[in-house]
Amino acid sequence: MATMQAWQYTTRNHPFESNLTLNKVPKLRAPSKSTSDKTPSILVRVYAASINPADHKVPLTPIVGYFINSKPATPGLDYAGVVETVPAGCPTTLKPGDKVLGRHEWPYQHGALAEYVLGQPNGLVKLPDGLSFVQGAAIGTAALSALQPLELANIKAGDSVFINGGSGGVGSFTLQIAKLLGAAHVTVTCGPANVDRMKALGADEVINYREADVVDVLKATAKDTGRFYDIVIENVGAIDTVYENCHHFVRPGGIFVQVSGTNILFIAKRMVLPGFLSGGKRKFSSYLAYNTPDQLQRIAEWANEGKLRVEIDEEFAFENVKEAFAKLRGGRAQGKIVVRVPREGET
Repeated sequence: MATMQAWQYTTRNHPFESNLTLNKVPKLRAPSKSTSDKTPSILVRVYAASINPADHKVPLTPIVGYFINSKPATPGLDYAGVVETVPAGCPTTLKPGDKVLGRHEWPYQHGALAEYVLGQPNGLVKLPDGLSFVQGAAIGTAALSALQPLELANIKAGDSVFINGGSGGVGSFTLQIAKLLGAAHVTVTCGPANVDRMKALGADEVINYREADVVDVLKATAKDTGRFYDIVIENVGAIDTVYENCHHFVRPGGIFVQVSGTNILFIAKRMVLPGFLSGGKRKFSSYLAYNTPDQLQRIAEWANEGKLRVEIDEEFAFENVKEAFAKLRGGRAQGKIVVRVPREGET
């Protein structure tokens, strides 16, 4: 029987990486036929995978973590590699030998931290020739989580955008994509180590949250200069006061989009009581990434054309996945953390 290597977990202890073991398991096989555009059916040989906070937070979330997938499970939402098998009837134009980048949607059992993955057709697109497997693997969830909230907010040319949490994988994509979509002014928050990096990516204003209270700065700027925002993108997920005070710095009719945060009650409170918390004229929306091939391909082409920088914080060898998760949990990554799955002839 053909085998492959895969990182797997069956337990849900803290920290997440303590549950992981590198196992030799039967090689995944694509079904002979595909009947749904969401069937995980395209067999892809993985060359690189990136990891996201959701990869360790969701499995450890009370109740949800027990039922999100069958065990043993392999973590990892995002990957890049080469198509090996496409079943008959699969709704795709991809063919064996194509270089691709992909993203899983929940729930799934066989994630990207393995030598092979069963790719979901609605989350697989061609990898442009100018991008490496490492760059391709870094795009998926983070880039979609940047583009989709901005489009949900109906961003238009000339808008002012505030991004709370600009230095991580999602935030750095959000900053760049907001500018690509015509934002006239983008303000981001970050720690001192990332201030210059945020400016280099196009931020018009950077608030160092270690040196100043974010809400106080936003309120003072609105009062002193008249700068009010059309869109707030909340990537931090734990600062109630930003939304509660947004009537001081968000235009009437503006929108506050909550991207991060796994606390259901935290989000529910904002959705039930938006009028009381934001002055009554600002809209609140929560957001969860979903696969859309057209959007994924558009992002890949932006990166290929040099319009979008894919920032890689660090690359880890496949055998060092535990170290990769430990760094991710530390919250200090400047860009994406990528795991390489070595293959002959890789780029």
